Amino acid sequence: MEEIEVMLERHEQRIKTLEREMAEMKTVQAEIRSMNDTLVTLTTELKHANEHLARHEQKIDEMKSIPSQRLQQVSTAVISALAGGLISMLLSMLLR
Repeated sequence: MEEIEVMLERHEQRIKTLEREMAEMKTVQAEIRSMNDTLVTLTTELKHANEHLARHEQKIDEMKSIPSQRLQQVSTAVISALAGGLISMLLSMLLR
């Protein structure tokens, strides 16, 4: 009879130990869920930040191309003016 009481006492202690461990696991599980929610939020924010950055990079590339376009326009205008001047000079020489 005494052996049964000892076994029952051991089982009760083991059950109490398992209940404490289970309570600790529930706390860890709640923390993991919280971290998961935070990670989802951060991922979403990072996605939006990357999209915003891509738009800014596109605008910067557009701004970089403006000076080269202007230089091309200026050089075209200079060449046209020189060609027009030469043609005018040639015509004036021919018409004299």
